[in-house]
Amino acid sequence: MKNNSKYTKNKEKWLDIYNSCKFKLYQFKKKIITIITVNQNKNIILSLNMLKKLSIVNIVNSIKIEKLTILDKYILKSFIFTFLSVLSVLILVIVGRLFVKLLEYVVEGRFDIEMIFSLLFLSTSKSIILLLPFALMIGLIISLSKLYRDGEIYALKASGNHKTVFTKLFYMISIPLFLIIFTLNMFASPYLITEIQKKKIKAAATSEIGLTTPGKFIQMKNKNWIIFVEEIENEVSKKIFIKSSDNNKISIETAEEGNEFIEDGTRRLVLKNGQRYTGTPGTGNFQVMKYDEHEVKLVNAVSEFSLNYRMKSIYDLIYDDNTALSSAEIQWRLFAPLSTIILILFAFILGDVAPRQNKYSNLLFAIIIYFIYSNLAIISVNEVQKDSSLFSLIGAWWVHILALLACYTIYIIKKLQINSYKNLKFYIQNIKGRK
Repeated sequence: MKNNSKYTKNKEKWLDIYNSCKFKLYQFKKKIITIITVNQNKNIILSLNMLKKLSIVNIVNSIKIEKLTILDKYILKSFIFTFLSVLSVLILVIVGRLFVKLLEYVVEGRFDIEMIFSLLFLSTSKSIILLLPFALMIGLIISLSKLYRDGEIYALKASGNHKTVFTKLFYMISIPLFLIIFTLNMFASPYLITEIQKKKIKAAATSEIGLTTPGKFIQMKNKNWIIFVEEIENEVSKKIFIKSSDNNKISIETAEEGNEFIEDGTRRLVLKNGQRYTGTPGTGNFQVMKYDEHEVKLVNAVSEFSLNYRMKSIYDLIYDDNTALSSAEIQWRLFAPLSTIILILFAFILGDVAPRQNKYSNLLFAIIIYFIYSNLAIISVNEVQKDSSLFSLIGAWWVHILALLACYTIYIIKKLQINSYKNLKFYIQNIKGRK
């Protein structure tokens, strides 16, 4: 019994110690939680006070994500329709010019007719990427000037909401298009240039020299040749006439038949049963040569593919050793995205026209601005490529800064309604009078 009672007392003693420790741990845990909670509340209160001081909370509260209003949709729809119309006209002009140029190459024997459409698509896409900012500016000027010409802007101003609408329109247009043009210029443009180069090499390798086109005079500028084939029989050209010139000498060659083939990467022309007349016009001294078979070396069929800086990826340009050429290419690729923002600002200013003024009145001024802006950028990039001491420091960035200053100057002139030299003189006199 004694042993049992002793055991019971020890057990109760250890249970009391256990409960006491458990209670103390619970109190310690509660105290820690209380301290952490208080510190968190203090940090939250301090953070809110900081936000209030910095007016961030007020800004956040003032910004409300809303759906597009009817007015926003109306202005945006007008801009999109005008922008697509301007872009379509530019595409037609570019396609027409390139198509005529590629047809000349086909006639000269440089390209095969089947290569025209793929080259036309790639070249047009490359040109459109560069002209997107210009089309954007023209489309925005036309759509905004319509608001001013029709007097809709005055109803918008009377509502006191025009600044909010224009600010929202600026962000809706500039941010997506900046990202799109940036992506196209940085990644799609070098790919397109590479594909164009490969297509040209392939076209030069597979094109015929003109023996497969009977009844037409084919001119080759690179060889100063004029070729005429009367007919084709069993895939063999018959009754061939060739006129070529070298310095002051002229050669006229006729052959009963001929064919062309590629050997060791070189295109060769084989003529059979013909004669050749060579001499200088006006002298009467001509040499006549008759032959059973005559082989003529033409252009190399397989040209070497050379990777230039316009084809390199942005990652290769950043880590390239030639800093002048790589820096020039990077600045040129950044021209279109940066000019997008600046040209949109120009469009908002130039879109402000009088009610009875023609909505196309500021387009000529906009075209002149873009022409000067783009040409100054091209000149600066070329100077950076040459590693000029001045342009290696300032690069082409000064062109964007100058464009921003010109944009701000035009904005001030329109705001102060300085339309002539007399108005400017009167404004300067008023400033002097106030002093």
